[in-house]
Amino acid sequence: MKNNVTLRQLVAVLTGGFLGTMTRYLLSLAIQQVLGKGWPYDILLINITGALLIALISTLAETTMLIGPTRRLFLVTGFLGAYTTFSSLALGTLNLLNGGATLPAFLYLLTSLLGGLLAIVLGVRLGQGGVYWLKKRPRMRSLGLYNTTHSDEQVLEEEHRV
Repeated sequence: MKNNVTLRQLVAVLTGGFLGTMTRYLLSLAIQQVLGKGWPYDILLINITGALLIALISTLAETTMLIGPTRRLFLVTGFLGAYTTFSSLALGTLNLLNGGATLPAFLYLLTSLLGGLLAIVLGVRLGQGGVYWLKKRPRMRSLGLYNTTHSDEQVLEEEHRV
């Protein structure tokens, strides 16, 4: 398979990244205004919701035709890639440690990791549940929206032919 990147794909990632960054910034400000800046609640909530959404969208994209390759690039790589960052997690932990809050720093790190893993599991389950629900609907079955025969590579190739 060729790895030709199209302008459409680049614009999808660029646009998604811009919107994800702005969403993260504005949501972070709102969370800090409500919960304060003493503990990195904003980073924790943003990273956990991002993990949930990445798992949910990836599951739907892999098992249905509801989210095509370009939309997946926009949502997962662009928007959610900019919305969640590991570097923010590390910085939040370091800030707590530098402030002498050793126990809160480790609790934050543990909560972030476990919360992220649980969010991924929940996102996959929600995605699988959504696919199951769609498959039970006769109208959805007749539209052929599930990806049972096409691999991601086949879908990408078909999209490039259009």
